[in-house]
Amino acid sequence: MKKFNMQEITLKTVEELFESGSLDLIALQPGVCLPMLQRIHEKMQVGIHFDSIRVNDSRIVDGHHRYISSMLLNIDIGINDNYPIPSTAENHDWGNLVIDEFDYETEEEILEHNIRDAELNDVELEFLINL
Repeated sequence: MKKFNMQEITLKTVEELFESGSLDLIALQPGVCLPMLQRIHEKMQVGIHFDSIRVNDSRIVDGHHRYISSMLLNIDIGINDNYPIPSTAENHDWGNLVIDEFDYETEEEILEHNIRDAELNDVELEFLINL
């Protein structure tokens, strides 16, 4: 796999998507992490496949970052519908979501994701680390 004309994802890019009204699914979390979005976005651009988004009645239970990245790249990502949802879950308006520039994940967690993604996609771990 090679990098070809990699698009970068910025705070402005994500804000514009959130304000565009083009997101059909409903957010159940109040914010997202920009560095996580950037990592997933880079991987999607080089063809790394991800687990389906877990949804319940158009509400994202698990997969906000994957969904956003796939929408920015116009890539179809699977949807696992009728996923169990807590009764206390609250909808959040995309336009009001916090886009945190602080990385939620530790270096160890990032490495764990890269190991999993390398195994699932049959690519060298070093390739993902060097993205």
